Amino acid sequence: GDKGYLSIDYQRDLFTYNQINMEVPMRKNQHGYKPKPYIFRKPRKRIETLFSQLCDQFMIRRNYAKSFDGFKNRILSKIMA
Repeated sequence: GDKGYLSIDYQRDLFTYNQINMEVPMRKNQHGYKPKPYIFRKPRKRIETLFSQLCDQFMIRRNYAKSFDGFKNRILSKIMA
């Protein structure tokens, strides 16, 4: 999970209803912080960089779609082009 999903209640709900165990990396300023091994940090950085580039290229934050289907079609058409 992303560092933004630190809510214990959210993690507990995911496990209770869907049997999903979400592991969230701790922030540096939290008690019990242990840095993740390099083998996990490298692909995560690559994925976050890719998402950032896609958001900038497709202007996802500035979207004028009226529904999720409109948003989905807009993104799919840009990827397929």
